[in-house]
Amino acid sequence: MIFLLALGAALTPLAARQGEVLSFSLFFSTVIPPAVYTVKIAALSTCIALLVGIPAAFFTANRTFAGRRFLLVLSAVPLSVPTLLIALGFVGVFGIGGSFNRMLKAVSLYTGFALQSEPVSFLYSFWGIIIVQGFYNFPLVMRLCSDLWQRLPQEEADAARLLGASEWKVFRTVTLYQLAPTIASSAMLVFLYCFFSFIIVLLFGSAGGTTLEVAVYRSVRTSLNFKEGALFALTETFIALCFVFLYSRFEQKGRRSSGLTGTKKTAENRPLQTKKEYALFAVVFIPVILFFLWPLFAVLKNAVTYKGSLSLAAFLQLFSRPAFWTALLNTVKSAAAAAAAAVTAGSVFALFVHKIDPFKTKVQLRFIPLIPMAVSSIVLGFGIIVLVKQGSPLTLIAVQSALLWPLAFRYVSSAVDRIPELTLDAARLLSPDPLDSVFRIQIPLLYRSIISAFGFCFAAASADASLPLLLSIPRFETLALFTYRLAGAYRFNEACAAGSVLGFLAIAFFILGDRLK
Repeated sequence: MIFLLALGAALTPLAARQGEVLSFSLFFSTVIPPAVYTVKIAALSTCIALLVGIPAAFFTANRTFAGRRFLLVLSAVPLSVPTLLIALGFVGVFGIGGSFNRMLKAVSLYTGFALQSEPVSFLYSFWGIIIVQGFYNFPLVMRLCSDLWQRLPQEEADAARLLGASEWKVFRTVTLYQLAPTIASSAMLVFLYCFFSFIIVLLFGSAGGTTLEVAVYRSVRTSLNFKEGALFALTETFIALCFVFLYSRFEQKGRRSSGLTGTKKTAENRPLQTKKEYALFAVVFIPVILFFLWPLFAVLKNAVTYKGSLSLAAFLQLFSRPAFWTALLNTVKSAAAAAAAAVTAGSVFALFVHKIDPFKTKVQLRFIPLIPMAVSSIVLGFGIIVLVKQGSPLTLIAVQSALLWPLAFRYVSSAVDRIPELTLDAARLLSPDPLDSVFRIQIPLLYRSIISAFGFCFAAASADASLPLLLSIPRFETLALFTYRLAGAYRFNEACAAGSVLGFLAIAFFILGDRLK
């Protein structure tokens, strides 16, 4: 209900009579440029994620190498590590005074070729946003494709090899066809994440363009033009809804594909052998080290560095601030409340859908939980401002739970579908009360999935900085917002320390959810 109320309120300024009258010329001059810019950034970022994620999935699914398990664990980064933390890492490495530029200058001085200016300055530009978002989200493609790749049967590929097909032809004609729905589904998911990107665009966006998400925020918070903000919100939601529909179609095809090819392959992973494999491995993972691992570790390094030497001074200074502990407590309480509400709503809806549609014939019921994916937290936060004028911790929890319950539904629903129908039929025969089968059979069988969903939702809620930033709740600050303000005040080491605490908190709950999944 809060989702529909907030979304409706975000669009109501379009019906207001006061202010500038909307026209086609205003629409094309004001809305189309940021819409095109947003789609372009999301599409190119998705291309980078695919170009890196698919080869990485091949190696993690079929080869053994040092760091393989660690790389799979890092697939939690896009879903649990705040984008602000990634942004801090990229600033620390590729910023004007970042470690990459310092390294290049040191090399140039050593070789006698003095550089007049910073050799790398791509970060605060169009391509900087694309590189950051593409490498930030490639683990999603890698994990989803790797999980399916490991379950692909070998019979079809072996038959193609017996007929004389090369490994490249086997991949093009057999493996790629089997992976296509999952690749398309993961691409749509990455596209939506990049489409709704806020913090990265806000920090690294150049003066030449802005995205719809940032345009909504600036219209509401800077210019107080609610009608223009509503127009941006409507355009963004409509475009996102089209891609969510495509995502649902690819996900359905992926489910059918996994049903046909879901057996565990018998061939064990083997180490790298040929020179071509080593070369491809280097081509894939050197950029991963450069643009993914290095920024992550740069945050930790900056957190334990003070005046050029290793020190815990940043943490000690951070821990001495009462505002930090207040922000940490606020984060734990609000994220836990939002996760609990989301898991409750998702579990109830999963049980309801399974009861009336156990064989998944009513596609529209399965599409309902995907609709919140088409609405960003900024748009819903805008709706809350229109409704109640002033944000509060309760509204923050309500909006976060409205956005997160589909995630909880996804995990609980898959577990509900695995419960044998014969078990439920027997429970119904033994008790006339329909709730008996829910509380005595289904919930005890689902408790691991429910706890898992709680961990995922808690991680996502605690990492959100955009919604608290927009709501600007008086005397209430989450750790993500606290980190953002430290970075804005140029307290870089303290911001990295606070971000590290937030990242470890979110990743811990994400790993908890992943282990219980």
